[in-house]
Amino acid sequence: MPDSDNSIVGVRFRNAGKIFYFDSAGMRVDPGEYVVVESSRGPEIARVVIGTGQVLVNELGDDDLKPVLRLATIDDIRKADDLQQRAEALLPEARRLAGEAGFQAHIDTAEYTLDGRRLTFSFSSEERLDYRDFVRRAAGHFGGRVEMRQVGARDRAKLAGGYGICGRELCCASWLTTFPSISIRMAKEQELPLNPQKISGLCGRLLCCLSYEEEGYREMRRTLPKIGQRCSTPTGEGRVIAINILRRQVTLVVEGQRVEVGDRDLGTVVRWDTASKAGTPPPSISRAEAIAQGLIEPTDEDLREPEPPPPADWLSDQPAPRPPRGRLPARGPRPGASQSGQGAPTQRRGGRETPPPRGGGERRPSPGPRGPQGPAIPEGRRFERSQPPPASPGGSRRAAGGPPGGDEPTTPDGGRQGARRRRRGGRGRSGNGDGPGTTPSA
Repeated sequence: MPDSDNSIVGVRFRNAGKIFYFDSAGMRVDPGEYVVVESSRGPEIARVVIGTGQVLVNELGDDDLKPVLRLATIDDIRKADDLQQRAEALLPEARRLAGEAGFQAHIDTAEYTLDGRRLTFSFSSEERLDYRDFVRRAAGHFGGRVEMRQVGARDRAKLAGGYGICGRELCCASWLTTFPSISIRMAKEQELPLNPQKISGLCGRLLCCLSYEEEGYREMRRTLPKIGQRCSTPTGEGRVIAINILRRQVTLVVEGQRVEVGDRDLGTVVRWDTASKAGTPPPSISRAEAIAQGLIEPTDEDLREPEPPPPADWLSDQPAPRPPRGRLPARGPRPGASQSGQGAPTQRRGGRETPPPRGGGERRPSPGPRGPQGPAIPEGRRFERSQPPPASPGGSRRAAGGPPGGDEPTTPDGGRQGARRRRRGGRGRSGNGDGPGTTPSA
């Protein structure tokens, strides 16, 4: 191990790979630069991620570090790219040789060292397999030295790359250097569907992102009651039957009714015993009392002053009641209308004031003539003749059954009242005339 920590650099051979430490051999190396180092397989190109003077002593072991050979040149980078394309081109041939040798594993990737003398195959298999026959065939076919490296399902996805169900590049292929420990308990605590197709990644294992929010779910769950917890409410004791962690909402059953309680009322209006699931819960209190006792911190909504009550003449938001269908609104007395002895309004027809028709109450005017698009005259209006109609010469009105002199009032029954009066005048009260205009028989 070198005496000074300023000569140590950290490099990576692939994106999101493990960090390896080397001795800079007195060179000034900055993060982002490419260097040629001597690894266990031979010379390789690596990218510097930790520059000189940035490595902590407790991150290093006691083994001696290999030196950095030199800074990578453009020719070294081009050569490494050509070797990588060559290794990818021989993968189909290598898989054919594996089938002939009886090697049932899946060959995933192939890599050459910078000098092109060593070829390394990465394969994935659930069982241990004998690959010695395949190594002999591959060494004779491709030339050089052949090595084998077995990887797991997650390492295989890391080497292949791809995009997850979130639409972003795989975490293991972009930035995740080590694989966290994942269990099905994490999916249960986060209330995820236990469907393998929804909680598994491209590698076929549980999603690594389940571990990212595990600590947050655990902290939020500590502040909520458990399923089956006894809770006190203003209407009686209830029991928790469901919990929504993200919304911080608890569903209770109180006296046979299902009640959903939000985050604002938890701990005050709804309280429970944090030490025992089946213990007797403390009595519920209001939020103002909880703030006064220091149990909870007031929020902006609590500190906000209550709005003043509306004034007494505040208009209601509800629409005004509409008049009954088919009826007109009440109207006041018409100008110039007179009243009879008992206060009944009179009507003016033909220049004379007449009492209202028998039957009591004000007679409703008949609607005007209706056209194809509705009434031609607005409802409730009356039109009066400015002058009485001229009398026809020769007493034609009497012959037609009209009132003499034009003074008889007009009634809605079409002049029948005047005809009855003439019959009574000609017949008398005890007459038995055969018809109108006849004299009683002797």
